[in-house]
Amino acid sequence: MIRLTRLMVLSAMTLGLVACGGAKLGGEEGAAAAAFQASQPAGRGSKTGQALVEQALASGALSITISADCAKSGKASLTLNAAGGELDGLINYSITYDACSEDGKSEYNGTMNTSLGITIDPKYASGAFVIAMKGKLTIEGEVSDFIDADVKLKMDFSATSAHSGSISLVVDGTIKTSDGSYVYANKAIAITAGELPKA
Repeated sequence: MIRLTRLMVLSAMTLGLVACGGAKLGGEEGAAAAAFQASQPAGRGSKTGQALVEQALASGALSITISADCAKSGKASLTLNAAGGELDGLINYSITYDACSEDGKSEYNGTMNTSLGITIDPKYASGAFVIAMKGKLTIEGEVSDFIDADVKLKMDFSATSAHSGSISLVVDGTIKTSDGSYVYANKAIAITAGELPKA
């Protein structure tokens, strides 16, 4: 009887902990996948994967804010800073996430300073984006964690608008999560678009 009582108490405590929030990101792959997912709202509705950036540049303004719905829910607002920024990309902007969900399972909140560059790399048939990201975002839902990033992601042009399938990234920099700090030195990582690996 005592064993049964202990088992019931343990089960209730475990269920209570699971109900308190989502899982944590799964290691360095999870941190990289979360950073990749955070790069996607800028690509909404574009074959090149950078629709919001294209709209901002087409306006001719030196500073402009454009918003778009995220893939599943929430909004992302891009603020162009044509005068430059703290990152060394061709185009500098910040993205503010307001309950932005790209996968329908987890939402991002916060602001990420971002720059976009282009590189010619024989590994990518059509060329590659280099997206530098610096800032902190919280993630709530199926995954409840955060990313504090100072990182560059290199990916195929079409990758930022992908919501399924395998994506190859080259990651350089640091991403911190609740489980630790991950340092990448031009590390190749394969992730699945639309999924956040869990711990």
